[in-house]
Amino acid sequence: MIELLIVITIVGILSAIILNSISSSRAKAYDSKIKQQLGSFRTAAEMYFTNQGRYSETIGVPVSNCDAGGAAGIFDDFDAVNGRPGLYIASGSLPSFSQVFCGATDSAYAVKATLYHTNEYWCVDSKGASKMIPGMPASGTVCPP
Repeated sequence: MIELLIVITIVGILSAIILNSISSSRAKAYDSKIKQQLGSFRTAAEMYFTNQGRYSETIGVPVSNCDAGGAAGIFDDFDAVNGRPGLYIASGSLPSFSQVFCGATDSAYAVKATLYHTNEYWCVDSKGASKMIPGMPASGTVCPP
């Protein structure tokens, strides 16, 4: 009987270790997907800028919403010629828990998405930044220093 209790205890400890490892792996996978999607967005954004000559839809009109319903310029463009930048931040492209914050002017943009641990986010911008930042993101056209 004691041997059986020892075996059950060992199995319980091993399963706790494995479940913790799986949970950690899932968090890393979610964060990796967010980083990959925003990296792909950056590539598509440069194609968009090359074709359109600006990041906003209308000259002189800044964009602060990731999905402004047709008039969001770079954040709402799914045209293959422009690299489909909107596809990478569209609903369903990122994990459901991730919030996306965007901002663009004619000459600059920034996209920020919350990571699995909600007190951190990943930021990419037109200046070349691609980094993790603590805290909650806000709209804007650059990643904070």
